[in-house]
Amino acid sequence: MLSYSRGHAMVVLIVLLSSFAPFVAGQFQVAPTGAFAGLGLAATCESVLYQSINCHAYVLNLGQKVYHGSPGNKTFTDTICSPTCWTSLQTARRRIVGACTQTPDLFPGYPVLAMIDPVVSGWNETCLKDSDGGYCNAKIETFPEVEKIEDMPQAQLCSFCLGAKLQLMQSSPYSAYDQLHAERLEYINKRCGAGTGGSTSPLPPAIHPNGTTPDTCVSGNKYTVKNGDTCNSIAQTNAVSSSTLYYINPELLNCSAPDVGLQLCLPDKCETTYTVKEADDCVTIAIRAEGSAASSWQDLVAWNAGLDDRCSNIWSPSSSPRYWGNVICISAPGGLPSTPGTEPSNGNGNGTGNGNNGGPGGSGDGYADFPVPVPTGGTIAQGTTTLCGAWVQARSDSTCSSLIVGTAVPISLWLLANPSLRESVNCSKRLRVGSWYCLHPVRGFDTVPSSTSTTLSVSSTSTSSARP
Repeated sequence: MLSYSRGHAMVVLIVLLSSFAPFVAGQFQVAPTGAFAGLGLAATCESVLYQSINCHAYVLNLGQKVYHGSPGNKTFTDTICSPTCWTSLQTARRRIVGACTQTPDLFPGYPVLAMIDPVVSGWNETCLKDSDGGYCNAKIETFPEVEKIEDMPQAQLCSFCLGAKLQLMQSSPYSAYDQLHAERLEYINKRCGAGTGGSTSPLPPAIHPNGTTPDTCVSGNKYTVKNGDTCNSIAQTNAVSSSTLYYINPELLNCSAPDVGLQLCLPDKCETTYTVKEADDCVTIAIRAEGSAASSWQDLVAWNAGLDDRCSNIWSPSSSPRYWGNVICISAPGGLPSTPGTEPSNGNGNGTGNGNNGGPGGSGDGYADFPVPVPTGGTIAQGTTTLCGAWVQARSDSTCSSLIVGTAVPISLWLLANPSLRESVNCSKRLRVGSWYCLHPVRGFDTVPSSTSTTLSVSSTSTSSARP
């Protein structure tokens, strides 16, 4: 069902993030004071990252990589979209650009502008207006739901607001614009004679938390994409895992239609591959594959980089180009008993997992792409990293397992981000009621010096978090 009305995801994000500090009425900080101490930033650069933005605190939510619809009624939207707010955002960005020329990255692959540009992108998307002064989101949300874009009435399909909204999203690497949006924009341009003739493809991500791509290809086997190729077809032809193919090639942006001429590093071959079907799960696949070598579903995780620690992302619809495809290895790549450097999971998160941190759009490895301000109400656990994208607060009935269950956070990463918990054996006994713990640290958090603000106390009475 195609609908541009506000969804539950946006409502949830508002609830989760509305309590994050620091902000006062009509202001919020780009980052909490002291959050980047010790990272080696130039003094003036670090200072401007703590500057206040003269916008309603809700504007901080606009940095999330989601589809941004109307934030509320016209009065509230006017508050969000005030000229004062826009001027403050632009001024803050100019100051960051000017002060951070010598140290443009927080750490490798994470530009300092990523602290402000996602918010600017979300503000633009939220505050877009039609020629009559009306907000485009409000108009788009009155469009009736249709099964597919081809069913939209011509007047709505070719409206200024719908086309301009998608073009605005396409222009930012921080928006939720993906291949599905690209197909819609391309269709609108074709049917309505709109567009400038430029690309409708998603932009490459601005953040590269996995660092630079190695020049070497471990398997020694490379493949040049031809017209009509997909990740699945390449995997099937070369007897490799499409999951691993996507994982080890960060420049592979679209598995349904990879760029012709793109050179890919192929993973090690495996004797037996399997094409995952919609009803499959890792346990049933492993049972069927016993004769091929897989003795448990943990083997599948070990042999297919990109599957998360719980193998929860095994099914990837072919209609979603954001994903890696459906071909997996059910025997060891290269004939090895397990992938070198991979620690098998035991099904309870007690393993590192492979994660999805290689290709764009990956998720499920426990890491966050963006840090968020420290939460209010309680104290951050001693030693816990402040480079964190989601927090959880320990309650009297909390255990380490209850705090991370269903999040695809390996216990090893949980302990690394929260060193006061020490080891998994007595992890729950070391939880402190009321203390905040980092659930999803930003990738690379452990490669930079620790912030000096790890024991920062905050005083608001709010207790919301990414996971209650």
